[in-house]
Amino acid sequence: MAEEDLGPLPAGRHGFSREQVAHDQRERLIAGLAVAVAEHGYSAVTITHIIREAKVSRRVFYANFDGKEECFLAAFEVVVDHIRDLAAEAVEPIAGWPQQAIAATRAVLAFLASEPDLARLCLVESNGAGPAVAARFREAVHEVAPFLELGRAERPRGRELPDTTEEPVIGALVSLASRQVAAGEAEQLEDLLPDCAEFVLSPYLGPDEAKRLAGEAA
Repeated sequence: MAEEDLGPLPAGRHGFSREQVAHDQRERLIAGLAVAVAEHGYSAVTITHIIREAKVSRRVFYANFDGKEECFLAAFEVVVDHIRDLAAEAVEPIAGWPQQAIAATRAVLAFLASEPDLARLCLVESNGAGPAVAARFREAVHEVAPFLELGRAERPRGRELPDTTEEPVIGALVSLASRQVAAGEAEQLEDLLPDCAEFVLSPYLGPDEAKRLAGEAA
């Protein structure tokens, strides 16, 4: 959400219904939180920071959210929903699980690289935004597990993987991306595609084939 989208509604009779105005205000508050958190960090951000960015009143904020944690969760859900849609769109026209995995990884990295404030919100600030946010973050990243499990069908027969295989794969992906965002290099996230693809594919295809496909993806 770009800052230029956060401006106030036109004064006077703008022609929007009460529901449309409320929806617009909520969206602006979510976008305002993302900008404010990127600038100040979650622990230091205040309601004043958020409403200043959103250009709405304190009354409007509390009509939509109980506090900044609830607003943060709403922003987090917007981003997660969008990432989910991007990944689904990326894999839909592609045949073959390995190629789908690479396409989904590329789409997610490209989006986060294009929206560094949102990348920071999701991958860095969520760790310090309270227990409810931390729990939702864990749930969200583990939504990837069923898709990764499809890779088990790529394994040769008789070579079963441990039930916990997906856990370290997800952990490695999150750690790699989070470190880059925390270092202020979110806009270079797409450079991680070969490493991320290799992490995803290796348990299912073996290291050599994973490395080959990851190299082609780059």
